[in-house]
Amino acid sequence: VDCDIAAALRALGAVVIGITNMHEMGMGVTGINTTYGTPRNPYNDGHVTGGSSSGSAAAVASGLVPFAIGSDGGGSVRIPSAFCGVQGIKPTFGRFSPVGTAFACSTVTSAGVIGNNIADVALVTSLLSRTAPNPKFFSPGAELQIRCLSETALSDITFGTYSEYVNYSNKEILEVFEKDVKTKLINLKEIELEELYLNKISHMNIILAETAHERHIWYEQSRTLEPQTRMVYSVASRSTLRQYMMSSAQKTRAINMFKALFKKIDLIITPTTGCLPKALHPDSLSYGEYDEASLLSTMWFAYLANLCGLPAVTINAGYSESGLPIGVMITGPWWSEALVLGAARQLETRLSKPSRFYCPL
Repeated sequence: VDCDIAAALRALGAVVIGITNMHEMGMGVTGINTTYGTPRNPYNDGHVTGGSSSGSAAAVASGLVPFAIGSDGGGSVRIPSAFCGVQGIKPTFGRFSPVGTAFACSTVTSAGVIGNNIADVALVTSLLSRTAPNPKFFSPGAELQIRCLSETALSDITFGTYSEYVNYSNKEILEVFEKDVKTKLINLKEIELEELYLNKISHMNIILAETAHERHIWYEQSRTLEPQTRMVYSVASRSTLRQYMMSSAQKTRAINMFKALFKKIDLIITPTTGCLPKALHPDSLSYGEYDEASLLSTMWFAYLANLCGLPAVTINAGYSESGLPIGVMITGPWWSEALVLGAARQLETRLSKPSRFYCPL
């Protein structure tokens, strides 16, 4: 049985050609999957695609499909999009219907769209936003019109960036962000994002607690999963109600921080990830891996949009010296997909054209 998103796409005439591999149970950001196989980065097959929606990004980047759907609970659409040199959106929480999907972290996860260009991403996002979420759980956002792409002007937008936060990036990512991205922005203000460490811990606690609560999705297969996934589930099973309640309170503080920030600026801009796609270790293809330092660096900028339910778009901004893609992320207030996508489209036209590009829809 199709989920609401797949059913909506079929009804609109889309041909669903199949499903793609992903990081096992969505519990990682590399895309490594020892059971069904690990998708490879189309720019360098010795490097990871990013995850968890690894196969979706690789399929788009390699020209197999014009767009693909993924799920994003901590950057799982935006990270592989950035690593594979394509564009991707995590919409406002509640923009797309979750019915029929197997989201393990129900209050931070949303389906998202991956495409070769912002016009395609905006078109699919606009069409899917018309699938009615269950009004019992979700607030209806304003209908998204794709004419926003041509009506948006960068000169009318005030961007915010937090240099201390951005400076944690890899040297090559920081260079692209400073020289190629910031120089294209007319109105750029320095901002401060408060309590980043507490927000990161709260995001992880919420993921672990909700994973434990929804154990019916994974418990029957838990003995056959790879060690890294079993370890995550083992930690999740020890989550407490106190941890979840405290993390939810911190989530409210973070939401209030963004409410105050978006009264002063229109959008926030950062790199999409803090690191480049890591090299695949041969043993990881057979046994999996867990690299906490790489995990934290990869998710460094992505998790806040999930914690607070904000829309965020990643676009390709350039390449490392070795030719690996580098992404930049634009985050906006709730239900501002039109503005976020419009700004992304205008910035996309000002950045270097991807070295691998396929015809748009």
